[in-house]
Amino acid sequence: MKHCVFLIGLVVLLSACEDVNRQSSVPNVPVNYTVYITREYPHFVIANGFQTMTVTQKTLLENYIGYAGLLIWVGMDETYHAADLCCPYCVKRNKPLKVDGIFAVCELCGEQYDISYGIGNPTTGVTNEPLKRYNTSYRNMATGAQLYIFN
Repeated sequence: MKHCVFLIGLVVLLSACEDVNRQSSVPNVPVNYTVYITREYPHFVIANGFQTMTVTQKTLLENYIGYAGLLIWVGMDETYHAADLCCPYCVKRNKPLKVDGIFAVCELCGEQYDISYGIGNPTTGVTNEPLKRYNTSYRNMATGAQLYIFN
């Protein structure tokens, strides 16, 4: 009986690890972007609730904005999140996702990705792959609040 429980636990653990380490269909490209909240986007603070912004063009030479651009948002969990604007099903760099409420929507395949809590899971069933997410780091500097997005 102990062996059976151990084997079931091992199978569950291995399948969970496989899902976490799954490679995204969206190509790996550099991401290095800073949102200057205090100076340029004073409305983009957690206290203002769910909100989004997209970045599709570099503003500085040292900026890298992912494959199709960046989707940056304050989730309902009151934390900052970032993902690539590329649909992981269609993988079209020149057709970035559009934001519609709490969804990032692909105009090509129609998939909707729920971004309300920061995960970016698909909802319509065209694909089972979530959005390619990037790391965020909030920094309160002497020059003002900054949100750093990176991979």
